[in-house]
Amino acid sequence: MSTTAPPADANNKLTWMLSSLDIEGVRYSVLISGDGLRMAHSESITRDEADAFAAAVSGVQSLGKALAALCGDGDNRLRQNLIEYDQALVLVTAAGQNAMLGVCAEPTADAGLIVHRMNDLASRLGNELTSETRRP
Repeated sequence: MSTTAPPADANNKLTWMLSSLDIEGVRYSVLISGDGLRMAHSESITRDEADAFAAAVSGVQSLGKALAALCGDGDNRLRQNLIEYDQALVLVTAAGQNAMLGVCAEPTADAGLIVHRMNDLASRLGNELTSETRRP
């Protein structure tokens, strides 16, 4: 990933929402629509990297939803994902209807604190974090 701050992105107007996730151990955060499009990203990641992260997180969410039916009844909703790698943690949480927050963090980061901040942000900004379903 990029080691220098990317240039300002005029289309990244919701970045302010993600500032509460700028805590020790967090590399970057991305607000993602239900169909896998980047809605906003922290300043510590480029737009292209955030777009790729959003698409990948969307795939993970899709797999998680498919597993929900195998791990409970029809009301078994996916709320969070945690993926642990040798060199990173990826945390994803629902953020309003048809939207999600994704965070990439250092492997030694306090996942509990990060998830707490993510859930707090999602609950405080629920309406702003909602993404309308896209129709063809």
